[in-house]
Amino acid sequence: MLRTLLIGSLLLALLSGCIFSPKTASQQPYSEQCNMQTRRLSLSTNNISGSYVCHGSTGDDAKACLAAFGIVVPAGSFIISGSIVVANNSLHWLEYHGTCDQGLLNEVTHIFKRKTRQSQQ
Repeated sequence: MLRTLLIGSLLLALLSGCIFSPKTASQQPYSEQCNMQTRRLSLSTNNISGSYVCHGSTGDDAKACLAAFGIVVPAGSFIISGSIVVANNSLHWLEYHGTCDQGLLNEVTHIFKRKTRQSQQ
């Protein structure tokens, strides 16, 4: 039982110190020249501040604590923060292609207008 508690505590210390969070990316190409409202995000890792100590009299308590702080918190923060980053960067990509002159939608629109003018002449 003591061995399980020690191994669990060691794994908890190694695994639970990490959470994921979205942050604004340091490089924002085209944001200013295209007057974009969204910003590109990236996923960053942060250490959990504070000390989380698992107390319990049985090995099951230590296993539950390890599962909560060693697996659920890092995995949950990765899934939630990763989803936020993917959704935001998708909107950022759409805004870029819709507002910038180099964007795909503007290029297609210009080609379409040019062909329409040529067919009318």
